Amino acid sequence: MTKLLNFIDSILKTLTIVCIAAMLVIVFVQVITRYCFNYTPSWGEELSRYLFVWTVFLSLPLLARAGGHMAIETLTSRLHNMPLKVCRIVADIFSLCFLGIMVWYGGKMVMLAKFQTSAAMMIPMSYVYVVMPLGCFVMLLYTVENLCKVLRTPADELK
Repeated sequence: MTKLLNFIDSILKTLTIVCIAAMLVIVFVQVITRYCFNYTPSWGEELSRYLFVWTVFLSLPLLARAGGHMAIETLTSRLHNMPLKVCRIVADIFSLCFLGIMVWYGGKMVMLAKFQTSAAMMIPMSYVYVVMPLGCFVMLLYTVENLCKVLRTPADELK
């Protein structure tokens, strides 16, 4: 399972880098064309906005797996051993529930948006929204991995 998740990590990192690079180039070209040629491509702003959404939802699982999400440690910093383990298990269960809802309703939103097209690029909006259930599904996998680690780790070894 770890090999598969590491492979998914590398794919997400590559896609995130590509999205950020494309967004940078598009915005740069848009600024140059606006100030030098007094012309702005209509699709540039829209595509950069959609790439930003993709960047966010592709990088969220990476951040979650690395433990980089913002956390309120007021409670967990005071807990040790079994209470800390229980708190982490409960947090992972709540995360699984939330991510399951995001995947389910994100999939419904993708299906609803396939009939709607974007204003400038005329692409189906489902192409934009498909990253939401995809990113949340990968984050769900990482949360399951974390929950398994917490369940396997003895309570006195948790930090």
